[in-house]
Amino acid sequence: MAGKKYLSGFIDFGILGRKEAYLFKNDKKEKESQPSFRLMIKDNGTWKEVGVFWVREVKQKEPEEEVFDMTG
Repeated sequence: MAGKKYLSGFIDFGILGRKEAYLFKNDKKEKESQPSFRLMIKDNGTWKEVGVFWVREVKQKEPEEEVFDMTG
């Protein structure tokens, strides 16, 4: 993984404690249905996947039809 960038931080799991968290880009993604990122934590020396994320895009709405009042 040398040279690869990733996000790191902490997640508070309440009574389970605070864990280091890492967000890795899914370089093996082959289909849109597969996640873009994987959220991992390291717990007692073991990596565990605790979440996945997809990149979404908000589409531009079609402009609404303009109505002119021609009665006046």
